[in-house]
Amino acid sequence: MSREVSTEGRALIQQFEGLSLTAYRCPAGKWTIGYGHTDGVQHGDRITGDHADDLLRADLASYGNAVDQALGACAASRHEFDAMVSLAFNVGVAGFKGSTVLRLHRQGDRQGAARAFGLWNKAMVDGRLQDMAGLTRRRAAETAFYLTEDAPGLKHMPQAVAPPASVATNRSVIAGGVTVAAGAASVADQVIPVLNSIATTGASLKGVMQLGGATLSIIAAAGAAYMLWRYIRQRRRGEVLS
Repeated sequence: MSREVSTEGRALIQQFEGLSLTAYRCPAGKWTIGYGHTDGVQHGDRITGDHADDLLRADLASYGNAVDQALGACAASRHEFDAMVSLAFNVGVAGFKGSTVLRLHRQGDRQGAARAFGLWNKAMVDGRLQDMAGLTRRRAAETAFYLTEDAPGLKHMPQAVAPPASVATNRSVIAGGVTVAAGAASVADQVIPVLNSIATTGASLKGVMQLGGATLSIIAAAGAAYMLWRYIRQRRRGEVLS
């Protein structure tokens, strides 16, 4: 079974093909309708939006199958595959099969294959081969898409996530730490004036002792909260294992 073009890949193709519900001649002279559909299109043809979606779905399946066959056993990421389908959709299956993009990709030269997209930016207009600004923009977008790394991870996220063992065994410590850390800001509001006072008096031991038991309790609580907050952050970053 051949691969399917992703939603992102489909959007890329739709963006550059545009949608027309009436037949028109493209700059190369081909009658076109819907999202770049050309097979059997004649002057005066009209379709609905739903019909355009159906045509695009069928075209993407056809071009996707052709690209899949051309790749053979050669691997391709989702973004690489979609970008090559977009190219084939625009230049035709024969053009893609003979392209430098395919040849270099099959050789494992990813950067070379990406650069080769830019070679396909010309079209025959009035009997002359001309650079097309629209094709240049499309090739640049396909190149960027081709080089985009696929997001790692599962296709569907699990709904029951198990915590790391070290976190699970210290659940009560973490829960208590969150409560203390949450109050750290209000404690700090009380401690900062005290620290300023210590700095003003020269930070002598005698000056600290004269601040009173209640003040010292605040400083001690703030220190404990800070140390526990720091411990929790290290645990979450994996810097502390137990």
